[in-house]
Amino acid sequence: MKSAALTGIGKIELIDIPQPQATGNQLLVRIKSCSICGSDLHYFRQGKIGEAICKYPHFVGHEPAGIVETAPAGSQFKPGDRVAIEPGLSCGECEHCKSGRLNICPNVKFLASPGIPGGLQEYLAVDETQLAKIPDSMSFDEAAMLEPLGICWHAMVNLARIKPGETVGIFGCGAIGLFALMIAKQQGCGTAFVSDPLDYRLEFAKQHCGADFAVNPNKLDVEKFVQEKTSGRGLDVTVDAAGTQQSVDHTFGTVRIGGRSVMIGIPEVDRLSYDPHVIRRKELTIYQDRRSNQTLEKCVELVETGEFDLKPFITHRFPLDEIQEAFELVEAYRDGVVRGFVNP
Repeated sequence: MKSAALTGIGKIELIDIPQPQATGNQLLVRIKSCSICGSDLHYFRQGKIGEAICKYPHFVGHEPAGIVETAPAGSQFKPGDRVAIEPGLSCGECEHCKSGRLNICPNVKFLASPGIPGGLQEYLAVDETQLAKIPDSMSFDEAAMLEPLGICWHAMVNLARIKPGETVGIFGCGAIGLFALMIAKQQGCGTAFVSDPLDYRLEFAKQHCGADFAVNPNKLDVEKFVQEKTSGRGLDVTVDAAGTQQSVDHTFGTVRIGGRSVMIGIPEVDRLSYDPHVIRRKELTIYQDRRSNQTLEKCVELVETGEFDLKPFITHRFPLDEIQEAFELVEAYRDGVVRGFVNP
């Protein structure tokens, strides 16, 4: 079968690999859609994310959805079921898994990590615990966004615990920042600020995600703007959704005294700096998000019931044999791309 794999910096191609065989509790899933994530682009641009270094060929894609092809006897799934896929398979035995924090399991097998198959291929063999059924009303492209939506649900609800009426700032308006904004609004937050250097993303945040103020940091002093709009108080909750030095500075610079900051963005660099005196004087509470934690079925429910409309995020689709073009377009933020999908 065909699978997309990085073969060098900025180079991705299709290679032939054996079709996976489902064993034990595994099911074979025919992949219908896989979203291109920012972490895929880190590997594409730099060949690594921190200590996770590519060994070529490096398989990519960890946000897939598809149709069950085969299932073992006694499974709750059957051939033909439409499913979303949780990319992480935790061990279930370590202290973190046993305490309910599966997302920080050090033994996790995560799709498209070095040495692990990716979702940008025709078939995947996955454990039954990684699947959630999706309704006929949900497209496979929508289902492929449930994993990043789940990351933001974990960050904003489980960690930050957004309260009704709180002011929120999101720094970075890629899909993660936009989903975080949607969830903050769904949780009843008050005024929401967003910041991003791409104007089309700011417009998207206002039109589709409920942003009250959308600021380009290359055109306006973000911290001064927030201070003016909050009468010098600052924001209750701030979110770094970009992982850049600028977004980190704004995340800590705009949050109020005694406020909460959530770090979701994955930096491309190995070190970022911050002013410890800002954090110290404000006595901030800082949360670092690590993927999601058992949020897949919740996100299916939120989309199925119409709580969140993910359709506007689907801006570009590609067949598997246009994988290089797909990555180049998304990586360059061309053509107003919000989220790109590959449909094997």
